[in-house]
Amino acid sequence: MLISCGEVRMLEGPPALPLGLGSLAVADGPVAWSHRFTRGDVLLLVTDGLVEARDLVGDFYPLVDRLRHRFAGRPAPGPADVVNFLNTDLPRHARNLHDDVAMLAIAPHGT
Repeated sequence: MLISCGEVRMLEGPPALPLGLGSLAVADGPVAWSHRFTRGDVLLLVTDGLVEARDLVGDFYPLVDRLRHRFAGRPAPGPADVVNFLNTDLPRHARNLHDDVAMLAIAPHGT
């Protein structure tokens, strides 16, 4: 996920296998993919345990919608703001987690 200039969007690169399963690929290896980040951008990386967390009726955690609700149209958050939000919002959605959850939010330093 990329939070940039008051917008929240999913970055999509070339199709690839999950980390650790690259040896199953028929191709020569991973394909390099890059995206330019500028001051004020936050890149959020999460595991499937976060997006597959379910509420009491079985609905998945709506990551994109929740991030947009909190950060769209507002001044740029810092990485800690994004992680702190998810640390409080996710447990409200899914009282019991059935998978590990990991998240990493990073932002460029300087210009």
